[in-house]
Amino acid sequence: MDIQLFADPEKTEKPTPRRRKKAREEGQVATSRELNMAVSFIASAFAMRFLFQRLVLALEKTSFEFFTLNGYEQQLDSFGQNLLWQFTHVLLIVAMIFMVTILAAVFVGSLQTKFFFSFKPLRIDLKRINPVEGFKRMFSLRSLFELIKSIFKMVIVGYVGYSIVRKNWKTFALYSDMDLFEASKKLFVLLYEVMFQCGLALLALAFFDYFYQWWEFEKSLRMTRQELKEEYREVEGSPEIKRKQREIMIRLARGRMLQEVPKADVVVTNPTHIAVALKYDAEEMEAPIVLAKGLDELAQKIVEIARQNNIPIVRNPQVARQLYYSVEVGEQIPPTLYRAVAEILAYVYSLKT
Repeated sequence: MDIQLFADPEKTEKPTPRRRKKAREEGQVATSRELNMAVSFIASAFAMRFLFQRLVLALEKTSFEFFTLNGYEQQLDSFGQNLLWQFTHVLLIVAMIFMVTILAAVFVGSLQTKFFFSFKPLRIDLKRINPVEGFKRMFSLRSLFELIKSIFKMVIVGYVGYSIVRKNWKTFALYSDMDLFEASKKLFVLLYEVMFQCGLALLALAFFDYFYQWWEFEKSLRMTRQELKEEYREVEGSPEIKRKQREIMIRLARGRMLQEVPKADVVVTNPTHIAVALKYDAEEMEAPIVLAKGLDELAQKIVEIARQNNIPIVRNPQVARQLYYSVEVGEQIPPTLYRAVAEILAYVYSLKT
């Protein structure tokens, strides 16, 4: 067997926001089941602490109704309905305890996932039955951690339960002298103490587990350089496509710019390497604006369009260079060029008179 099959490419790059978003959409978030379990233990303990008296009384009344046949001398239907009501009351109290436990687990789980729910982790994934992947999971750091964590949980729960039972061992002998239901109350109190202490111990373990799960989740999100390049290509597109898109945009922009040349009042040239088309309307503009500009072939195209539309062409290399390099298409000329451009426009207007 090729050992390299078990080797993963080195993941040295931090996860991108897109990688995090995609993982979240797939239902992959950092969560700790131990935290859910610990909070469930504590919540169920508190629920029992506040409801156990009602539960014991309900059990007492139900047992009394059943074993003494109280009301049996009355109609059989009335006796059955009364017994059913007492039994239902017991079930409702038990259901309340379970409901508190479930709601606590759901709430803590929702807090960990920031109230995000996804059914995608429930989908069938053929990769999970891949023997190579399964072998890697069996001998991974996560499997070792889960094994140690399970052993540690059993030790914690066993030790806490043993210490509490040992502390109350002498009182067990007194239960035989108590009433059945009084002894039940004592047992409920003891059970509450065991569950609450176990919950606190598991809660301490859960905090360490949560930070480990977060660390492992962040590690799983890390990317190789190849993955980072592929994601960049998916988001930004390949360089070839981007270059073609840029060429198309430039071509379209040039086409729109050349359509404005016939509206110009004058075209200032270098004379052949630079051409800048200017327009000025004293009623609408504060200063002349650049309608179009270009170098070499584009400059010749501007000059050609200007000649076709009988637009004056003025050769002024210095002004043409300043206009081309300091003013963008659609912008007004700077104050430093007011005098030079004014002289050119005055010359053009003189030709028309």
